[in-house]
Amino acid sequence: MLDDEITQLKDTFTCIEEWRDLNNARGKTLDIIGNEVGQKRGKATDDVYYRALIKSKIARDRSDGTFNKVIEVLAQTLDCEPSEFQMHSADTPATIFMTNTPIQTIYDVGLTPYTFINIVQNSLSAGVQVESVQLDGTFEIGYLNDSSDGSGLSSVNNPTLGGNLGAYIIPEKEVSTPL
Repeated sequence: MLDDEITQLKDTFTCIEEWRDLNNARGKTLDIIGNEVGQKRGKATDDVYYRALIKSKIARDRSDGTFNKVIEVLAQTLDCEPSEFQMHSADTPATIFMTNTPIQTIYDVGLTPYTFINIVQNSLSAGVQVESVQLDGTFEIGYLNDSSDGSGLSSVNNPTLGGNLGAYIIPEKEVSTPL
């Protein structure tokens, strides 16, 4: 009889230990982690979005605002390699722009492009602005060749017809999400 209770207690402690990890935490435990780092939940769900916001907040708090640190913050937020996107100095002083940012990576962590841009802006040093962000998609129509309908397009040669459209966003023309 005592053996079952000890087993249940061990299982409970194992669960508690696992939930201390941000990637495994759920519900109230995730709220506690968010409160500790100063990231409010709002209407964010556990699954991906709130975790991404917490990871972003932790990384932003450690950032010194330099290009390399901002790229590290964004890579940690998106759970990707820093080489998956590029950040450049714009012609306007204290302004940057981003290129080659994969939109699917943003969606995979549960963020919207606008929330991602807010994270970029909040990762930069004070006074530095985001001019624009180019989000690359994966959309494909197919190969040009002879088709039976005369359109010149054929999905027979390209079974991966479809994908995600990209975007080009100018932050000053968008509504920001509070972080």
